Amino acid sequence: MKRIYLLLLMLAMVTSSFATNEITVTRKKGWLETAVLQWTPVEGATKYSVIYSGEGISGMADDMLIRSYSGYVRCDIPGLKAGSYTLTVRAWDDNGEEIAVSDPQVVTVKGQNREGFAFTDNVVPGGYNMDGTPKANAKIIYVTANNANTVTCEVSDGKNLSTYTGLANIISACGKDKTHTPLIVRVVGTVKNTDIEGLKDGNYLNFEGKNATDCSIENITLEGIGDDAALYGYGVCFKRTRGLEIKNLGIMLFGDDAVSLDTDNYHNWIHNCDFFYGKPGPDADQVKGDGSIDMKYRSTLTTISYNHFFDSGKVMGCGGATKEQDGNLLITFHHNWFDHCDSRCPRLNHTTAHIYNNYYDGNATYGIGCTEESNAFIEGNYFRNLQRPMMIAGQGTDYKYASDPNKGTFSGQPGGMSKAYNNKVENSSIELRLSYQTDDPQEFDAWKVESRGEKVPETVSAKKGGHIYDNFDTAEGMYASTPDAPEDVAGIVTEYAGRIDGGDIKWTFNNSVDDKSHVINEELKSAITSYVTSIVSIQGDVEKPGGNDDDDDPNKNPSGATKGGYVADLINDSQSGFSIVGATSNSKGTVTIDGTTYNTCVKMGSSASITFTIAEPMTLTLYFANSAGKRIKINEMPEISIPDNNIVTTTLPAAGEYVIKRTSGESYLFYIELTPLTTGIEMPHSEKFHYEGVFNLSGQRVGKDYRGLRIINGKKIIRQ
Repeated sequence: MKRIYLLLLMLAMVTSSFATNEITVTRKKGWLETAVLQWTPVEGATKYSVIYSGEGISGMADDMLIRSYSGYVRCDIPGLKAGSYTLTVRAWDDNGEEIAVSDPQVVTVKGQNREGFAFTDNVVPGGYNMDGTPKANAKIIYVTANNANTVTCEVSDGKNLSTYTGLANIISACGKDKTHTPLIVRVVGTVKNTDIEGLKDGNYLNFEGKNATDCSIENITLEGIGDDAALYGYGVCFKRTRGLEIKNLGIMLFGDDAVSLDTDNYHNWIHNCDFFYGKPGPDADQVKGDGSIDMKYRSTLTTISYNHFFDSGKVMGCGGATKEQDGNLLITFHHNWFDHCDSRCPRLNHTTAHIYNNYYDGNATYGIGCTEESNAFIEGNYFRNLQRPMMIAGQGTDYKYASDPNKGTFSGQPGGMSKAYNNKVENSSIELRLSYQTDDPQEFDAWKVESRGEKVPETVSAKKGGHIYDNFDTAEGMYASTPDAPEDVAGIVTEYAGRIDGGDIKWTFNNSVDDKSHVINEELKSAITSYVTSIVSIQGDVEKPGGNDDDDDPNKNPSGATKGGYVADLINDSQSGFSIVGATSNSKGTVTIDGTTYNTCVKMGSSASITFTIAEPMTLTLYFANSAGKRIKINEMPEISIPDNNIVTTTLPAAGEYVIKRTSGESYLFYIELTPLTTGIEMPHSEKFHYEGVFNLSGQRVGKDYRGLRIINGKKIIRQ
């Protein structure tokens, strides 16, 4: 059958079509190095093909690029350089017969803006060339909710090629590949944390090189296809990487940061993504999640461009606590849409940043924060209704209006220094707090210049700490850039920032309320938590992609009982079924389960409690660290002493609500596991049965060497 398809397609590309029906194209669009077609479904069609040609490029779209929705079919073709392309859609029936064809459709594709520190030293991040076409020998894989754990790819260890299965395993193998073969990972539809195995700490798809020299992980693009590709329930972590690219993805309800550039990362590019709320953290300022993008520990030469941040709380933190840890991070921020975000757009620490052509749209706390030993060139941005567009720690607005001027907004850090040129500031209903040196030679928020090439005098220094602007932007070797006029920024950014077509989650904030609001937008949060993909089928995918329906949710047991998991994921997650009261800590040890290490715990102190409900009898397993000898209590059951292995296992004998509390000594709980009872044996409520043990079918304790059918942690196991 495959040969029939291919033969017919080859004939169709060089001859006129004999199909009697015509496909109705309802939409065509050229975007950033991508062509898009939509058409109405054809009766009797079981397969579609999209033929494209232009700019010396021709081919047929991969099956996984073609998706069916209610009432239409869509194909997105990435990897095209700027120019004009002709596309034709053909429909095929079960017999491989062509039954319909569209008129040729012409679209004009635009090129990406590849500017910034990420592209210095002749590096082009990701699996694509400078013109947007795939690099030579680039491998392309497609990832869906159905195949995230079964997709395969060959990866070299420098000597031999081996086939790896599952996205997390493939990426891990790339971290040991000294050949750095380009890889393009295309995400189609929504891939949830429950769809994918091997996430780091349950929170991250982990890109980690073996070392920072010859075995950094390189030349990888992680991209979404269409307007609805999303990572749901987790984010992305970079460690020891070089030349990676993330684009056209929605990232929502992530557990820690949406994107974490952790250690020794160079020449990375994050662009055209939609960032939504993360899961609430334990601190008061983490109700919207922790950070959207976090960059630290020598994570430098980075470009952050054309992203759309929806009401993010702490958007981007750059740099760590000391210069010894970070060096001087070099980061470019351009054409991002900070849509009613709170703060850190970005916050700079030991960072040199070019911040240009961003749209600051009603940010409630502040826009740009320049702190210890940082340099910021703030150029051609559009600030709409911000009270504090830009600040330097320890002076100006930060000093004048702080309840405690010794701490201010930035916890008392020394100041950096910033240069401002050609920015548009428009305030209609909010008091503007912005001072240049022309307003106050001591208490200024940025040094304003009249021309792009004008330098900040070396006699000018930060009031707190004495830092002097290093004029990096006028130095020899600074990359070339062509900023747009600030009055055009809002229109350009709102058209091109985020996923193609603005993504499938459209949201318009109420400026009269949201410009000043720090609180979470409950309607937006509800739209995100209840989000379900609208894809009906993906051509080439085996099954219908799953949504957020509880019936298809692997986090739910068939009985409807709670499954549990990492406590950092369970806290304040309304869908987890757990109500956890207590402070968290990441300094009380670690717990490793099935090869994954967890470092955040709930401190089971005097006021701590964990409440949950089950629909049937279950086995409860609690994983602690550094808690041996401490005691806990579950409802009215006898107290349980935490054993030396720090694992407590007990039976919950009936459906209903259970509450876990401590009775003596503070313990540190990292992980909760609930599994249905499968043996039919109800264990007696005596302390000796409340933790790991081996039992026969009569419920009697036996030795670990007992042969035959035995029960361990509620599961039947045969020992020969």
